[in-house]
Amino acid sequence: MQVIVPAVVLNFVGAAIDTTTEQLFATIGMFMFLFGAMMIHALYNENDNRVAIIWSGLQKLGASVAVFIGIIKHVFIPLAAVVAVFDLLSGLLFFYYLKTLKDYAVS
Repeated sequence: MQVIVPAVVLNFVGAAIDTTTEQLFATIGMFMFLFGAMMIHALYNENDNRVAIIWSGLQKLGASVAVFIGIIKHVFIPLAAVVAVFDLLSGLLFFYYLKTLKDYAVS
């Protein structure tokens, strides 16, 4: 959604909307889409894709931190914490999943 209609998402998080912010937000959204697609590909591929899971988890944790920083700096409204918490939980879930793969391999 962020890639296709960045102004809608920018409005939701209370950020300024202009041509520059729309373009930057859409660009960031494109990279988020690519990391998400890589994660799905890694999950449905029979080959070992732990590196993809690590980097996808780091991307989610980094996105969470970035949104919280945006809230602290008053770039985003506090409601944007919903997005940050979702990314935080997603990142933690990725690393938990990675741990279960390691535990399964040891068994």
